[in-house]
Amino acid sequence: MDWLSQLFELMPVRGSLDIRCLFGAPWNVVESQAAAGEIPYHIIVQGCATLSDPGGREIVMLSAGDILLLPGGAAHLLHDGSGKTPSTTTVRHGVNLVLNENSGLGDRLDMLCGRFQMAPFHARMLARYVPERLIVHTASRVITPNVDAAKISDENATSNRLAALAGLMRAEADGDALGGRAMLNAYSAALFTLALRLA
Repeated sequence: MDWLSQLFELMPVRGSLDIRCLFGAPWNVVESQAAAGEIPYHIIVQGCATLSDPGGREIVMLSAGDILLLPGGAAHLLHDGSGKTPSTTTVRHGVNLVLNENSGLGDRLDMLCGRFQMAPFHARMLARYVPERLIVHTASRVITPNVDAAKISDENATSNRLAALAGLMRAEADGDALGGRAMLNAYSAALFTLALRLA
């Protein structure tokens, strides 16, 4: 068994997709410190987002296909980058997840938000070995003469699988189909493994 599979045998991970955000600018999403053992994640399906955090770390731009994981569960702020007061958000509870929408008429964002859950001890151990803000790009890299072509090819194959998985999650989130919550949670767990493989 490979080391990443062994890791997940020792540290079981459950995933849940909880919220879908469909926003027009201006918008923001404020997340407080996650509970022990929880790792928040965000998938930018369409549009762009700006990541800020209370700790004053570097502001990061995220675009369609990017996946953000916060292994330490740090508080953070995602916004459209305009600096304007966010439009009013409405919250609608579906069968399988919560839909947040706003009245903004600017650039559109489609974002899936969820959490990975593991034993608090395992989450603390993992947080020591990965960045506090892990950003995975699913866009394929171009092979150039000075890079390992086989490595890039493997990374691109994983990127393609990750992008396809995000597409499946978006499709499942589009409706309230029977068994949808179970499917979204299973996809979330697979997302965690693929994201770490790519990272």
